[in-house]
Amino acid sequence: MNKPGLVEKVKNGYIALISLIIIGAIVLISVLALTFITISQTQNMISQNQSLKSYYLANACAHYAILQLQDNVSYGGNETIEVDSYNCQVEQILDSGNANRIINTSSNVASSNAKIQVIISQLKPRTIISSWQQIY
Repeated sequence: MNKPGLVEKVKNGYIALISLIIIGAIVLISVLALTFITISQTQNMISQNQSLKSYYLANACAHYAILQLQDNVSYGGNETIEVDSYNCQVEQILDSGNANRIINTSSNVASSNAKIQVIISQLKPRTIISSWQQIY
């Protein structure tokens, strides 16, 4: 003989157990989704940081090349510069003399590359830069 109260308690126990499993699964899926989103955003931030480092490093090399040209008009480039354990390259400087010089620099930080091109229309007595741009 079954007592009517015992059957209801067993049914309520199953309902509570199934509800707990469903709620646990929803919480677990939410936590996993949040974890994956956080990891993805962190990777994007690291990539953006490397891209900015590469960009500013190539710009630093361009500044260095301009300073070298101002000091010595026959500076030809073709050198690698180390800045805080990162390297950038000053490629061969195009043209010669006091006018119309083209400086190309590049850097690579992790997997991020940057290239800068500076066109100088006059070096001395006052340096005039007609173009400074990132090239792709």
